[in-house]
Amino acid sequence: MSEIEVQKIEDVLLTKGQYVGPTAGVSMLPMLKNRRDTIVVNKKTERLKPLDVALYKRGEQYILHRVLKVTDTGYIIRGDNCYADEIVPEEAVIGVLTEFFRKDKHIVCESDKKYHRYVKNRLKTYKFRRFWVRLKANCINLAKKILRVFGYKSK
Repeated sequence: MSEIEVQKIEDVLLTKGQYVGPTAGVSMLPMLKNRRDTIVVNKKTERLKPLDVALYKRGEQYILHRVLKVTDTGYIIRGDNCYADEIVPEEAVIGVLTEFFRKDKHIVCESDKKYHRYVKNRLKTYKFRRFWVRLKANCINLAKKILRVFGYKSK
């Protein structure tokens, strides 16, 4: 048996200029589904723009999130399925999503009109979605407290 060498994504970006691979995680739902979709990330060659999807490193973990705002030293970034913003320094960003394959569909981020509508709609509905997520969490916590008062224990 031959030993397979696993390359880090940043090494692939440095040598080939492009990384193609599967997604992992739920932070970019509903756009990208965990372990189903395939992303194409190009090496970052210039400053990113708002609405670009940046690939960056946090420790040893790779994160793919959307740029909300460009700052002097980096970016304010958030996943499409997340409710907290992150400040990411310029040097942590290693690539930018240029296209992806969703089931049998090929989406090019630069030119796909449905993709652009999705992005604008996702940002426009953020406050409403955040309100409902918080309301749901508060209702669940209240229900647990009420059940504890009556002697029920949650698992």
